[in-house]
Amino acid sequence: MNIKEFIKNIPIVQHAIEQKKYNRKLDLRSLSVEERVERVMKRYETRMGYRMDMNHPKTYTEKIQWYKIFYTGDGHLDRIVDKYLMKEYVKEKIGDGYTVPLIGVWSDIESLEKDWNNLPEEFCIKSTVQCEGKFIDFIHNKSKVDFKTKKKEWAKWLLPKNTLINGYVTAYHNCVPRIIAEQYLENIKNQLFDYKVFCFDGQPFCFESAMERFEGGIPTFTFYDLNWNKMDVTSGNHPNGDVPKPKHLSEMLRLSKILSAGFPHLRVDFFDTDDKLYVAELTLYTAGGYSIYNPQSFNEKMGELFKCF
Repeated sequence: MNIKEFIKNIPIVQHAIEQKKYNRKLDLRSLSVEERVERVMKRYETRMGYRMDMNHPKTYTEKIQWYKIFYTGDGHLDRIVDKYLMKEYVKEKIGDGYTVPLIGVWSDIESLEKDWNNLPEEFCIKSTVQCEGKFIDFIHNKSKVDFKTKKKEWAKWLLPKNTLINGYVTAYHNCVPRIIAEQYLENIKNQLFDYKVFCFDGQPFCFESAMERFEGGIPTFTFYDLNWNKMDVTSGNHPNGDVPKPKHLSEMLRLSKILSAGFPHLRVDFFDTDDKLYVAELTLYTAGGYSIYNPQSFNEKMGELFKCF
């Protein structure tokens, strides 16, 4: 190791380097609406292969782009996109006990460190302002976790520029970065199924079910109609699977209608265990609106249902 590498590995120097990089990051919230629109359209073109018309979006994925920038709802969409505030929203709408039990919430890493020894041996820890499985850790044996190492990683979760707060989506701009710990859930096959209900104007349209998306497995995304018949639809390169019909299917549909009422579009995600149904997440912007659905007619059909303006 030469002298430069040695100096870079000194903790205080590492911290200074990381802080300098962080400070250089552009605060995307400072961009004008016009600049955000142009950037979103360019990203969409890169990901999807064509340039959309933000003034006249037609497909589901196009309308998600419009939704990200212009839809403000009741002015408090942070209660939907923030994984901590979402729990209170769900409680207000359908009652207590429908979200995964909360163990703790922290807005600074020092408070988490102070409470660490009081946490259970197994739990899930996550950022409240990230999505698509990012910034999630499953702790299966806390006593074997090197907290000092994890502390550095988790501290970055609390920096706004590292989260979706620093992005093009208006709903996140007023959020506060937090870390939450939740009870760890698993079903009898050690596979927690993730059921997503796509709703438009308070009416469920279809299910998407994901398997093995959190802990390193190959994720499968499978679409079902409301009677749990498999649909001939794929999302990107994700294979279909055979997902068991949820035990609480009718309850999922009932709760989805309540939670999505008043929204042009809202996806309501559930965990269905043998004894209980949980609302896992509420999602306004599925996959950022970059999913490539096959057939394209599925994207077009959901676009017809999506009355965003």
